[in-house]
Amino acid sequence: MIYELRSYEVDPALLEQYLAWANDRALPVLQGTFAFRMVGFWHAITPANGQVPPSNVHWMISWQSEEEMLSRWQEATSSDEWKAIAQGQPRYVLKWQRHLLKAIPRSPFQ
Repeated sequence: MIYELRSYEVDPALLEQYLAWANDRALPVLQGTFAFRMVGFWHAITPANGQVPPSNVHWMISWQSEEEMLSRWQEATSSDEWKAIAQGQPRYVLKWQRHLLKAIPRSPFQ
């Protein structure tokens, strides 16, 4: 089992709109139609010092392998259903990065 950690820098002016789109449109497709095993989806909160972190959205998906991850993302993002929910959306994400993680033996997520 591997875990894909996706960290996004979402335009702060569009963050609430992005979170609503992700929650109401994207995640139902990814989790429902394409059966992605979502571990969690988080957005950063602004700390007391008021400095918004550059990566303000993070989500994690579990996969059997890197090959499964790549093929399932390709399948999902090339589907008509994904294209329909993505069409006409603003450019929410300014930058993003992906990290593949493997749990250590005592981790609860093996």
